[in-house]
Amino acid sequence: MRRIAATASGTAFTVLALGLTLGAAPALADTPWTPYEQQDALVPAARSTCAFDVQESVVEDAERYRTTATYPDGSPKTQVFQGTLVMSYTNTTTGTTVTHDLSGTGVFEYNADGSPASLTSTHGPFGATMPAGSTPDTGIFVLSGHGASVTFNADGTRSYQVGPSGSVIDVCAELD
Repeated sequence: MRRIAATASGTAFTVLALGLTLGAAPALADTPWTPYEQQDALVPAARSTCAFDVQESVVEDAERYRTTATYPDGSPKTQVFQGTLVMSYTNTTTGTTVTHDLSGTGVFEYNADGSPASLTSTHGPFGATMPAGSTPDTGIFVLSGHGASVTFNADGTRSYQVGPSGSVIDVCAELD
């Protein structure tokens, strides 16, 4: 599943900067599956609040997505992402690297302006960069558990919740 990175593709991250205020019209039919390619990203220490920059690199990627609901103007309201995603995280100061399998299925909700509103796991873990001011913590995390989610706030902060029987892996701590 898509990782939320340093920019707004969420990435988060790269993949994102993801409240709905306008009424939404459901899509007449789900769109066909479209391949999605996760991009590598350098997450600066100031963005992730790790004490060092982190290079996020794609190891394996066979993701796809489709739009399941749209706004009246045709822009996506809800998209489902699924597939294989394995990412490595490297402390650029020490060279220490860890790898995480982020494969699964998740639902992205978007605001009417196209910015991300939330990402919720329906199966499998996902990566999330939580910038300064985010709750309950800041850094780079792997979140898991059905229903684990990240909410993207208008001020650029994020909040996460872990699903039942879920877990949180602090990637910054793994790399320190």
